[in-house]
Amino acid sequence: MKQKRRSADYSWTPPRDFFDICACQRHARRERALWRRAVRAARKRAVTLFVTVPLAFCAIGMEAMNVSLPALAQQAIEMSSSGTRGLQVFTSRKVRDAFISPDRVVNTLTFDIAKEQFFKAEVPYGAIIYREALKNQLSPELIAAVVESESDFRPRLVSAKAAQGLMQIVPETARLMHCDDPFDPHANIAAGTRYLHYLVERFGDEKIALAAYNAGEGTVERLGGGIPQYPETIDYVHRVTTRTKLYRQRVQNRYLASVRMQASIIAR
Repeated sequence: MKQKRRSADYSWTPPRDFFDICACQRHARRERALWRRAVRAARKRAVTLFVTVPLAFCAIGMEAMNVSLPALAQQAIEMSSSGTRGLQVFTSRKVRDAFISPDRVVNTLTFDIAKEQFFKAEVPYGAIIYREALKNQLSPELIAAVVESESDFRPRLVSAKAAQGLMQIVPETARLMHCDDPFDPHANIAAGTRYLHYLVERFGDEKIALAAYNAGEGTVERLGGGIPQYPETIDYVHRVTTRTKLYRQRVQNRYLASVRMQASIIAR
């Protein structure tokens, strides 16, 4: 009995080589570990971007390597169809399409787009003129020439014959074309363009329609359907025709300049 008590009293316990820490210290240690992991991940991403982004721009812009964008796009398509993991620079569909999609390599500038841009930027009330001309199957250049010849783009102009607005519509024509406010640019151009379209359809000739617009359709019909030999009407038809050609030339020049600019940008 004594022997057992003595062995219990003198039992040896090895010393502990660790100690417990409080909960706040455990939380701080966990935060430090997460921070180190985030820093390492950020470094890896930074190195990837630093290396791959310049390579992407070099691949697009360096002519010395004789690499064309359509060829690069075709290569990407072949890699994607064959299952090969290539061109890892383009990490998402949006980025890949922005860089190498064949239909985005060259933004094709058409003549119609250049014409619309010209009228919106260079001609007073050009957006209205362009829209109403297309709606009535007439050329925007013709409508712009009529507006310039009639009013010189002054929407409040009233003539001695009571013609009003940009296209100098007389009250009777305004009523026929359902134009409630001839001084409103949109309403005036819409009514004048519809009326000119009607005259072209009736007489089958653009110059005779212009003569009827100036001298009146009844006068043209009474004189046999030709251009009345009035000095004012002859001068009006000549003036509108000349200005129409000038507008067409300006649109052509604008288109060619835009094409050359686009070609120079692509060649860089």
